[in-house]
Amino acid sequence: MAEFVPENIKIEEEIVEKQENQQENQQENEKNENQENQEKDKNVKEVKQQNICVVSISSHNPYDTSEITNNANTFYTNINYNQLKELYYIIRQEKETNNMVYKNIINYIKDRNTKVFFDFKCSSDCHAGENFVDKDTTLLIFKLVNVMTRKHCNIVVGDHSMAALFNNWDKHKMDFKSPIRIHTEHTEGQFKMYGDKKDFIESDYPILKNLGTVASDEKIDIEFSNMSGTKIYSINTESKVPVKIISKGKPQQGFRRNRNLELSTEEHIVHSEFKYRNGMIIVSATHWCNLTEVNSNVDFNRLRTQYQTQFGEEEAMNFEVEYQNAMRSGSATIQKRVISDSVKYMCSGKKG
Repeated sequence: MAEFVPENIKIEEEIVEKQENQQENQQENEKNENQENQEKDKNVKEVKQQNICVVSISSHNPYDTSEITNNANTFYTNINYNQLKELYYIIRQEKETNNMVYKNIINYIKDRNTKVFFDFKCSSDCHAGENFVDKDTTLLIFKLVNVMTRKHCNIVVGDHSMAALFNNWDKHKMDFKSPIRIHTEHTEGQFKMYGDKKDFIESDYPILKNLGTVASDEKIDIEFSNMSGTKIYSINTESKVPVKIISKGKPQQGFRRNRNLELSTEEHIVHSEFKYRNGMIIVSATHWCNLTEVNSNVDFNRLRTQYQTQFGEEEAMNFEVEYQNAMRSGSATIQKRVISDSVKYMCSGKKG
């Protein structure tokens, strides 16, 4: 015989059961939310902890003297072209070495959590864009580009090294026709550069990404003092390879053609990048060490954080004091100078 349960007790039990179910559902939702937050925190942590390895290449004093500061997450080193040859043969497992710099580079290449960049500096090694040192070295550079990008490394070229790479691209066994066309014209003097903040941030190259990160405006506007003979380039539409344009600019004084200075307001591409194999080719028509003025607004807190990350707390505190003194001065010129010098230091590793 079934047990008799009063109606009010039934209702009470149903209420309790409903409450328990609601509590269980709430606990399950909280558990799922916590798991999602933990996963997000893990992803954020992983992004923050991603390492950067930049190998700068030049045998003689580079025209572009910018450097990247070594810190907990960044390894920066400079090697010459003879050392690059040794490194290439080591990587191809044709040679062993006890050289710690080479070993560090190789370990970073193997680490998929590290973004590796081979930065070919604009220098006299590039013979004004004719080649890299000589014919044999140029051939080796193209072999290295093919090998390194297959290993998820990235290639950075600027000005004369940019011209040396793309003037010789179609002469070597590359995967597609050169997407960059080097012009015969040169620009020099004051040059205004501009681009969208998001395009800078989306670049993997740390200098471009950092500049986008500290900008508070959606448009970035800065000025350079280009050296005489600075190269101009455009996208080669015959290549059919997607090239992302990050920034453009206009010369403020003119450009040089056939040794006669002609005034021009032509717009030129400054920074761009395109995918090659498993890496990226980052292209620049100017030098960060020549940055003169930052015209767009910069977020102080982000810039200070970037200072702390790159240079340490002491440098960040010095910057903060200098910035606060500039703000108290009430002079827009002094404030702009402090910001411009700070961004230049962040981008090039050079003060003043």
